[in-house]
Amino acid sequence: MNKTTQMILRTLLVLLVVAAAFGLRTYAANTLSIDYDEDDYLRAGQEFAHFIRTSNWRGFLETNYRPEHPQLAKIMFGLSILGLPEEPLIADVPITANPARSLPPDLLRAARTMSTVWGTTTAFLLALMNPLGGLLLAIHSFTVKYTSQVMLDGFAALMSTATALTYYFSKRQSGKKKNILLIGSAIFLGMSASSKYLHSAVGFAILIDWFISAKESNELKKYFRNAVLWGMLAILVFFLCNPFYWADPVGSIRITYEAVTATTTNPNVENANYPMWQQLMHLSMSVPISWNPDSFPVRADGLIFIFALIGIAKTWKKDRFIAIWLFVDIFFLLVWRTKWAQYILVATVPLSFAAAEGLKESGRLVAGWWRDRRRQREEAVKPSRKEILRALPWLVPGLVAFALLTLVPLFFQVAISLTDFNVTSLRDGLNGGIWRAIWGGLTGEVPATTVDFGARANKVNFIGLGAYPVIFRYISGSFTTWNILFFDTFWTVLSVLLQSALGLGTALLLWQRGLRLGKFWQAVFILPWAIPEMIGALLWLNIFTPDTGWLALAVKDFGENIPFGFFNNWNQSADLWLVVFLLAAMWYGFPFMMLASSVGLKMIPRDVYDAAAMDGASAGQTFRFITWPLLYPLLVPAMIVRAIFSFNQFYLFQTFFFGNATLATESYNIFNPSGAFGAQGQFSFSAVINVIAVIVLMILVLLFNRWSKAGEGVTYA
Repeated sequence: MNKTTQMILRTLLVLLVVAAAFGLRTYAANTLSIDYDEDDYLRAGQEFAHFIRTSNWRGFLETNYRPEHPQLAKIMFGLSILGLPEEPLIADVPITANPARSLPPDLLRAARTMSTVWGTTTAFLLALMNPLGGLLLAIHSFTVKYTSQVMLDGFAALMSTATALTYYFSKRQSGKKKNILLIGSAIFLGMSASSKYLHSAVGFAILIDWFISAKESNELKKYFRNAVLWGMLAILVFFLCNPFYWADPVGSIRITYEAVTATTTNPNVENANYPMWQQLMHLSMSVPISWNPDSFPVRADGLIFIFALIGIAKTWKKDRFIAIWLFVDIFFLLVWRTKWAQYILVATVPLSFAAAEGLKESGRLVAGWWRDRRRQREEAVKPSRKEILRALPWLVPGLVAFALLTLVPLFFQVAISLTDFNVTSLRDGLNGGIWRAIWGGLTGEVPATTVDFGARANKVNFIGLGAYPVIFRYISGSFTTWNILFFDTFWTVLSVLLQSALGLGTALLLWQRGLRLGKFWQAVFILPWAIPEMIGALLWLNIFTPDTGWLALAVKDFGENIPFGFFNNWNQSADLWLVVFLLAAMWYGFPFMMLASSVGLKMIPRDVYDAAAMDGASAGQTFRFITWPLLYPLLVPAMIVRAIFSFNQFYLFQTFFFGNATLATESYNIFNPSGAFGAQGQFSFSAVINVIAVIVLMILVLLFNRWSKAGEGVTYA
């Protein structure tokens, strides 16, 4: 493909991005109901529009409605309504008030149109860097929502993207062009911070990437000089774009600080009680259907998040700055106290870029797998009939066991998932109703009935695959802000990493030469693994039960200053409850990882360490270049086993009455006829969750195998 054709295709894709972004945002702007904060920002726009009409420039120095955010984006909203007839000022209501029931239609339409233009332009700028990334940003539902309403995030995201774009292209230039682009990035950074403070995170990403590049080229002295000038220019632009700070900078900063403090500690934030990692959950899901059922034709945010995870390594190699930008943004989202969904627009641009790379990488992996599969078929040596007959008696027991223990239960689960089998139709199902419904549905004799969660039919009916999309939307957070699938995966990653770290650390300690009673300590550390999981869960429940648990009783007797006394109110904390569960999970799982690590360490020849010691290698260098590379291939299978157990964690959460933590607990509570979680006895929906869990686990294991290269093995020759 020549350059001209590539340019034409790239231009067409960019135009498609613009059309998709503008179309989706215009549709959302016309159909979305009034949201929180829209009345505040529209009122602020009214004030600035009035100052311009009356030439009251002093008003810019004295007024900043909702001072927790800077002025620039509010001024831009004022410009968007400047040509319209002036309306009475929107009422000043507390920040905790519900969304306004009505706003001046013409003003609302004009301000939302301005937001739509900002969101479309942001997607266009990303498309200049990465057309596929621009398309993913154009359809990202949360980004569509908050760039089609009267929100500050649209303009702030546009400015931060312009900051990144100018720096991105400056890395490909030199001399005067490079300096002009760097100056442009500083100006846009100042405007980004002038719109919403959190969006200035891109500036930290630029400084980090710039520092790494300068270190690689041995130009650190030049970097520090230029970075200081660049930062000073950004700060100057910030103050120029915020007249509120001109007359009394110290007093205005104090007012802003007090407003930010009040905003981040208001009752709405406290009552939401979101955990630190809530924004990761928002990034992993689309706008819940219950929020706006008809405003978003495309809901693919979860897929974009998954592809971003797949593509982040490729993004680091190809465009390190974008990966750093994403990491910095996520760090700020984690530590920023306010966890409202609109704040994720800080990260959706680099996320979409990484997702585009992940989508390309997935395509390459699938194509490579297909080529390898064909080559392996061609190169494979087919056994003769005589060899097959000779091996068959040895294979039959294993095949029979695999069929009875794995294939038959899985097949039965799939069959149940195609029906509406429930506690009311239990008798009919056990008397052949399941197979009657399946046969009738697959042969077309019986039409598929509509999926109804609340229904309890007396006879088993065929529903086909109708329950799968409904259940998948449910477990992926399409109906609420709780994403079971995300939390299950997030929990699996965290718990396995902590178990592996503790297990490996313990194995290394026990492996030290001269350690006394090593076998005794190893036996002691194995005990948590030897205890049945249900008993272990009850043990942890007895420790942490509020008011009557061992910890609560100790706090009552000795005060909260005792060790771990701060855990006493764990069930009321957005973050401590996860720490409690992770402590229990580490206790469960680290003995297994310790044993796997110990076995691997014993297989590493001591001669390798003696040679390293003679070469003067430190303990850290020995672990990094000898122990870890040789141990890692042996730990991967153990980590996969622990990941499967963690993903299917049941007893721990069920014992603590956390009924929708994982797919395993959700499946049980939907299945359980006498349960207390509201969907009792829906056997078929429970089966759907089980089948989805198997599919997700298979995908995760395959991806982890591919990423870890576990199949390559290790030799110690």
